[in-house]
Amino acid sequence: MMRALQPRESQTVSRGAVALSTKRTLFPLGSTLTLRCPVVQASLGSCDGPRLAAAVSRAGALGSLTINGGSDIRLKRRLIQLRRLTKRPVLIAFTPQWQRETVLNACLEQGFHHFQVFWWNGPRLSHEIHAVGGTVFWQVGTVEQAKEALENGADILVAPGTDAGGQVRSPYSLQELLEKLQSITAGQVPIVAGGGLANVRDVATILSQGASAALMGTRFLLSEEAQAERHCKIRLARADVSDLILDPQVAGEWPCAPRRYLRTASGADFPALFAGRGISSINDVRPAAEIVRRLTPAQHRKGWEAILPLSHPISATV
Repeated sequence: MMRALQPRESQTVSRGAVALSTKRTLFPLGSTLTLRCPVVQASLGSCDGPRLAAAVSRAGALGSLTINGGSDIRLKRRLIQLRRLTKRPVLIAFTPQWQRETVLNACLEQGFHHFQVFWWNGPRLSHEIHAVGGTVFWQVGTVEQAKEALENGADILVAPGTDAGGQVRSPYSLQELLEKLQSITAGQVPIVAGGGLANVRDVATILSQGASAALMGTRFLLSEEAQAERHCKIRLARADVSDLILDPQVAGEWPCAPRRYLRTASGADFPALFAGRGISSINDVRPAAEIVRRLTPAQHRKGWEAILPLSHPISATV
């Protein structure tokens, strides 16, 4: 069992004249990060954005921001906006067109130190990130990729199984992939695992199988803060797993061919329609903070109800 699964309790906090006993479990993720909810928001490309990343991190999980295009000036504005929204750590994910040194420097200037790399850019970027004291999250889909990541000093492995939405690289189910990675890490490297996860039961299951945190993409795509068009969110909320397609065609600059997304009459293929096989269990659009609360196992949720009341979601029938 991984060290990251050993929880510890926080202290009491004061809210106005009322002291609330949080007694909330804290989940260490590596040596530089502690979460109140053992969930990492997956990179959603053009659909995440500063508002979503900040909302997830403020709520106690780990939000992600994809660096995926635009000028250096636009990048700096997005990072400044994100830092104004939260002082909590946020995971910065690099994509192919952002390989310039100025990108890493801009992130460091705004106080971001957690970065996600992939099998194709990790060998180069990981050493640059470590050189400035950063933490490397390395996404892998096979044992071979994981070994390369570990040889290059990956601090945390990110492991989406074959049921994931969007880009799919692993041929293994989540349980198979997790078992294979555990066999080579011996519990010394945290694993963030996902692919097809949708609710708190899925989170509890993946933690019981040895993951340090759950990777969730589709659930956060169906959040109020996600930068996907409202009609796309509602279509996904109405969808079933049988409505998805795994497309093997190469598209765009991303060095990964298979993509899982919602089948449409027009054949549209873009991030707002990417979804994993857990889509059948997601039928509403909620604020990201509420999603985080609902993904926190009940025994670790003390104090949340008083701090974060439930809202009225956008249902699939809207």
